[in-house]
Amino acid sequence: MNFQIVLNQVIILFIILVIGFVAGKTGIIADGASKKLSELLLYVTSPFMVLGSFFFEYSADKMKNALLVFLFASGFYLLCIFLSTILYKNFDSNVKPILRFTAVFSNCGFMGLPMMKALFGDEGVFLGSFHVGAFNLFIWTFGLTMFSGNKFKGKENIRGSLKNAFLNPALISLYVGVFIFVFQIPIPGPVQQAVKYVGDMTLPLSMLIIGALISTAKVRTLLSDFRVYYAAAVRLVFLPLVAYGILSLIGAPKVVTAIVVTAAAMPCAANTSIFAEMFDKDSVFASKAVTLSTILSIFTAPLIIALLG
Repeated sequence: MNFQIVLNQVIILFIILVIGFVAGKTGIIADGASKKLSELLLYVTSPFMVLGSFFFEYSADKMKNALLVFLFASGFYLLCIFLSTILYKNFDSNVKPILRFTAVFSNCGFMGLPMMKALFGDEGVFLGSFHVGAFNLFIWTFGLTMFSGNKFKGKENIRGSLKNAFLNPALISLYVGVFIFVFQIPIPGPVQQAVKYVGDMTLPLSMLIIGALISTAKVRTLLSDFRVYYAAAVRLVFLPLVAYGILSLIGAPKVVTAIVVTAAAMPCAANTSIFAEMFDKDSVFASKAVTLSTILSIFTAPLIIALLG
């Protein structure tokens, strides 16, 4: 992919992020507002963006590529789980689950889908939604046990985790979209347009929220911990290159490689801080890892995605 195209899209996202940062610093987007906006993104705009990407004529090739994205994403998650045990073997037990989590899970939905929308259009969201499907299955199974050690401490249980894995907004919109796509269910034009209008809010909304969250970070403590730099390097450089190398080696379709590598090039998943808080780990360190990787991804993502040719 042309580097200038990728850079332009990232600059656009960065400008919106700066607007969110200023809004956060000035109190226009307060802490409570960020939480509500995140809920709006999670439960409304992002699912609508996924759903809107299925409004086109059925194609067996596109469905094949979508299934390949899900298959390769799942395989890559398994590989990352294995690699994370090696990369963070000698770290303190209080931060090791956080570091392993950052290595396995990127912000492929919250930030990845808007990026795929900007770079690849509706087809990018269509294919990316299958990657997010794999993400949700792994984060509520392996991701949860990575923090809990198979002990949910009364805060979560197996039934609840499986419900979250299979019945969350991202996957529900995926189910509905696949049904519409495969059976070519006719959707009235005004409904399609309304869905797309709401879905198109996802990109600016996600960047505004991330900017507001970054505005709450203390720069001095953020830059003084070498472990967050290591985690960011693994998340933003090493693992995307591993994904690119493997998929290129096995001859995966270019569009499939583009989606998987773009998802891998995203910063640490926002869920990192949530799970760290839930299971009494170092939530401050988790927030630093998410924040620094998000800032650095502005510079690393264009370079990684440009490798796709």
